[in-house]
Amino acid sequence: MSRALFDVLARAALLLLVVVAVPPALAEERSDCAAAPAVLWGDGEHDDTAALNAWFRGDRAVWADTHEPVGTEIADRTFLLSSTVYVSGGTGLQLEHFRMIWPWRNEVVSGGTITTGNDPDAEPRTEGITMVGADPDEGVPYKGPDIEPLDHGIPTHCLTS
Repeated sequence: MSRALFDVLARAALLLLVVVAVPPALAEERSDCAAAPAVLWGDGEHDDTAALNAWFRGDRAVWADTHEPVGTEIADRTFLLSSTVYVSGGTGLQLEHFRMIWPWRNEVVSGGTITTGNDPDAEPRTEGITMVGADPDEGVPYKGPDIEPLDHGIPTHCLTS
């Protein structure tokens, strides 16, 4: 066998080995996103909008100052907010003795208790809530945005940089 033919056959064998050893990419690969918990401050100084929405959806959240899990009940906290907070029914959560502040809207919601209950088809309940600077339709139940599905607790889409 000539040296040139040997080189061609060797390269072909190497290429075949690489193709067989590396499986083709799947069309629907599993997400490589990390399921990082939302970080909730509850100090009235840091924006808690995203984390409070995540907690009300039933997602994992940790306290920023202690890194401890938030749990199913929050009491005696103040939340600085920059956008809408959605309270989903059926997540088994309770928020009591709180203040939610939207400074750019001059709005404060405070007081008593918000309970989400355990029935996802039932509306959350409120008791003893005071609203200052709120629109007349604030606190009225309506269908919120759809929640992004999770794949074993991990978002199916994630941000990358």
